[in-house]
Amino acid sequence: MKHWATKEEMGNGYQYNQKEHKEFSYNSLLKIEKHEETTMRTMYLIRDAGWTHKQLLELKVHLDDAIMESKETDNE
Repeated sequence: MKHWATKEEMGNGYQYNQKEHKEFSYNSLLKIEKHEETTMRTMYLIRDAGWTHKQLLELKVHLDDAIMESKETDNE
């Protein structure tokens, strides 16, 4: 199933379909809590979730892209 907002593939086994996910704003941080703004939370998730090497590489690619995008917008 594709994510309702990003259209990225999320896999199978979700309780709701894509339309229901959109209605619930599922898997989308619309209101970011203060404790979710810290990188430490993400570091704990990486450490404790037991991610595979492949998942870590996917995260690295995403972070590299986000870093490049932020660099470009900071220079504008």
